[in-house]
Amino acid sequence: MNIFNTKCKFLKATLTALLISNFLSAQVVNDLEKFTIEASGEKSIYDFSTDEIYEQLKETGIVLLRGFDVSTRDFITFSNQFLDTFLPYQGGSIRPNIDGDPTAIIITEKDGNHPVYFHGEQYYQKIRATTFWMYAFVPPVADGATLLCDGRELYARLPEEIKQLFMDKKIKYCRRLPLAKWQKIYQVTSEEELEPILNKQLINYFIDEDSNLHTTYITQAIQQEKWANSPIFINNALEILEDMQEMHPKHNPEKTKETICVTFEDDTEIPREVIEQIQQIITEIKMAVRWQKNDILIFDNTRILHAREGFPEDSRRELVSRLSIY
Repeated sequence: MNIFNTKCKFLKATLTALLISNFLSAQVVNDLEKFTIEASGEKSIYDFSTDEIYEQLKETGIVLLRGFDVSTRDFITFSNQFLDTFLPYQGGSIRPNIDGDPTAIIITEKDGNHPVYFHGEQYYQKIRATTFWMYAFVPPVADGATLLCDGRELYARLPEEIKQLFMDKKIKYCRRLPLAKWQKIYQVTSEEELEPILNKQLINYFIDEDSNLHTTYITQAIQQEKWANSPIFINNALEILEDMQEMHPKHNPEKTKETICVTFEDDTEIPREVIEQIQQIITEIKMAVRWQKNDILIFDNTRILHAREGFPEDSRRELVSRLSIY
């Protein structure tokens, strides 16, 4: 019986990943021309003033620097010229960094080649980046694009009843993390070190008798973007509902398992038909960054949702990412 259940779970997870991959790949708009600054002549990335980059971010939410002769060190030096405060990746995935710099994270195929659905980065906590930086050291040979969606346009296209639903009802993220996992992702060794981090993030928590960390964070699904007083539909709800169904507590009664789920604040489920309507709009307006070597992508994490296409298991893909607050 346990073997049968295991096979069913594996098949369900495989089919879900396939459906998400197909959805992410369908009808992708590839026109990034208005966001792209192509290399020309002898100009280097260091010739751009920080004001130029900030102005384009304010206007379009996205900057793609393409064709420049840059290295990983150039990417870090270039981004360090900005007034932003760069953040260690705390509270999310566990990844290696560049030369011990906790603000420069390496994302490789070892993190998985599965598709990742649209989301804002770290919207399951109060303090999060305003700007997301990415550098393509080894672009994938096939697939593996980073997909983008303008949350301002997404909000504008939402039916009024969906806007009102999310204005009336907050959403709630709930997680359960085993001891070793929460110590790693929060980079701590004890509850004494953990408590001020979670308090700063306005995350409610308790640690159970098995040392599992249980967290709850309540927030709005509709946020305000940094550069304009515009409402934006941006959060982690869609990603959790699409990519992490198998991590729902109802599928993991064992107390030692990591779990995550998102609901409305009153514990009612977000209606499936609402999610599907939002997904349909995303399908119509999403864009794809088909990575080329040495691309530098910068986007506004208060406005732009991002996702990842799946890619072949034997394909290399190595990006460097940074998160910052301006």
